[in-house]
Amino acid sequence: MKESALQWLAGRAAPAGMLACGLRRPDGTLVCRSGAEGCPAGSMEKILDTFAHLRATLFSETFSPRWTTWKFERGQIRLAERADGWLLGLVVRADLRAAPDLDPLCEEFLALELGDEA
Repeated sequence: MKESALQWLAGRAAPAGMLACGLRRPDGTLVCRSGAEGCPAGSMEKILDTFAHLRATLFSETFSPRWTTWKFERGQIRLAERADGWLLGLVVRADLRAAPDLDPLCEEFLALELGDEA
């Protein structure tokens, strides 16, 4: 996985309220981080893979949201996909005081220069 993507993810994996986060490359390679016992990195990997397959079924190239958010009683899942196929997944606590602001994180991810490096 591209080093700049790994560094970016590592720098965002630890804020209070972040339960797990991960990146999925266009080739399906995954790297995930967990910040809570109840949300292991393996679960984040499953979320990213499942969404990648679901996205292909639900959205066409002309109709695809920049990101998707599912809210639950105790937290929320945010998934953001870039036009080049990179996918970001974030799982955060529902408590707005503890949860990081997801919109700026997603905007930052969408603007990253990742190029063609593996």
